[in-house]
Amino acid sequence: MLVRYAGDALRARDEYATRRGSNLKFLLNKRFSWMQQYLGAQTYAVEVGCGAGFSELFLHSGTLELTDAEPRPWAKRIVDAQELPHADASLDVLIANNVIHHIAYPDRFFRGAARVLRPGGHLLIQECNCSLTTRIALRVTGHEGYDFSADPFDPTRACNDSSDPWSANCAIPNLLFDDLDRFRDHYPQFAVVESGMSEFFVQFNSGGVTATVPYVPLPWAALRVADAIDRALVALSPSVFASQRRLVLRRS
Repeated sequence: MLVRYAGDALRARDEYATRRGSNLKFLLNKRFSWMQQYLGAQTYAVEVGCGAGFSELFLHSGTLELTDAEPRPWAKRIVDAQELPHADASLDVLIANNVIHHIAYPDRFFRGAARVLRPGGHLLIQECNCSLTTRIALRVTGHEGYDFSADPFDPTRACNDSSDPWSANCAIPNLLFDDLDRFRDHYPQFAVVESGMSEFFVQFNSGGVTATVPYVPLPWAALRVADAIDRALVALSPSVFASQRRLVLRRS
């Protein structure tokens, strides 16, 4: 079995410091460090679907509130990302790190995000990209699935199993963001500030985040070389190589 301990956030958290090589640390730094420019000493930021809570190891904010659909020792409270409990226009930043592809009704999340973010606030998204190599990896490992027939803009049609917070449809980010004009038509409250693709070797040789998969432990310097190769491959053909994407949306 290639993938072990899938969804075991507590185990992932406990083993983070002793994981061989710098692979996971490099990956997480890459996924979180870009967000820091949107956080400051007065920023009230909330992360939905925090999982193992790695964000607090890399991000600094006036308030960084970790929430999750399941109880976690490091999460301030249990929150359904489709029913955000925060007051209208109360948040400066909302963080969604590889969580949207787990949401059964993404439309409900985006409409809730538009409600709770203050004007000028930011929704920071790090997500999977269902490229050719990603689809091959998903089929080989059976770790997560994808369904391009789903409609994430439909608030009445589930894209995932709504009873399972770890249910995944890795096609959701592509369906939402491949056509940004369509996304803006559905959510005119948001302006797209940044959009980009990344990761190939860095992800597939990470050893897993909240799962454990085989990998080759590497030092930080070697991972920087791998990252440079990734950037070249992603620039050459994102539909083949890019396994991740990032977006910054600003609330108007």
